[in-house]
Amino acid sequence: MVIRIGIVGLHNHYHAYPFAKELVRGIPGLELVGVADERAELAESFAREHGCDWTTDYAQLINRDDVDAVIVTSYTSAHADHVELAAAAGKPVLLDKPIATTMADADRIVEAGKTVRVMLAYLLRFLPAYLEVRDAVKQGAVGDLVSGFYSIRFPVGAITDAPGVTEQGWYTDPIRGGGGGFLDHGVHFTDFFRWFFESEPATVTAHIGSLTYKDLGVEDYGIATYTLANGAIVTVESTWHAPDYFGPLNSPDHASLSGTKGEIELHYQKSPQTEIQGTQEPWLGRRYMDFTGEDRYEACYRNLLIAFEEAVRLDTEPVPNAVDGKIALEMILAAYASHETGQRVAFPFAGGSR
Repeated sequence: MVIRIGIVGLHNHYHAYPFAKELVRGIPGLELVGVADERAELAESFAREHGCDWTTDYAQLINRDDVDAVIVTSYTSAHADHVELAAAAGKPVLLDKPIATTMADADRIVEAGKTVRVMLAYLLRFLPAYLEVRDAVKQGAVGDLVSGFYSIRFPVGAITDAPGVTEQGWYTDPIRGGGGGFLDHGVHFTDFFRWFFESEPATVTAHIGSLTYKDLGVEDYGIATYTLANGAIVTVESTWHAPDYFGPLNSPDHASLSGTKGEIELHYQKSPQTEIQGTQEPWLGRRYMDFTGEDRYEACYRNLLIAFEEAVRLDTEPVPNAVDGKIALEMILAAYASHETGQRVAFPFAGGSR
């Protein structure tokens, strides 16, 4: 069985192109057949590069008889429309993050996920280093996780809405993007904490702002601290305000986790990528892990596609699914509400949009 794939939208080209690269390289059971984007020149160039068909008509691609499933990497506020088109056509979806810009649209996608399989493209869950560390946590390497801090320092100049351009485009459109530097990467980290700590959010307090790029139109900085249902406290710091991509000494993307019997450092963009320091055998002392080549990062795209192929072929519920995407977004939108009201916000959060 070969599952023939159409890519819907090239707006998040940071993910669309790596997915296409892996499909062209070859993943058993998957084949790239077409792409749709309203920017004809970009769609044609992408199709030429990856040896597939192209169109500016999203519905046409989704409804093609030779498209069995779709990867949706369009701008965020279009996700619900594109997922519903796919569901109506009976086509499973691999959906880019964030799931949507509003809880109402997230609910539409969750509902569509009752008709077809909808998998969320949370790349951190498929990074080799993170998978190794999560296995160690489940084996009791650091006891029970009780606190965590996840931070990314990212320059807004690295954000563009197409390859080879300098404009942020839809990323800084509060309607199409739904938010700025806090939402864009922060939704990865809210999902990360649910995944690692295996607990749902209870409350959040947050501060959001434009610290460097005051005329950007959306925030370039956000920090939110969540209490989880199991009592753990975790913090997400997500930014677009760094002066350049790599900062001094530290990884621009890192997590620090504390447990009752040890601590963990995750730095997938610098060496060593991980450190696990336990206080009891067999985890006593320090253990370091470092991956080379594509296993440092790029392998996450391949691993995600393999998991998607399996879920579609076996007709099983994918992990993460649309509900996971909705909760990760809920955590971000509640943080915006906390900042705007100056109050701690409790979950479940009923707010719809900013």
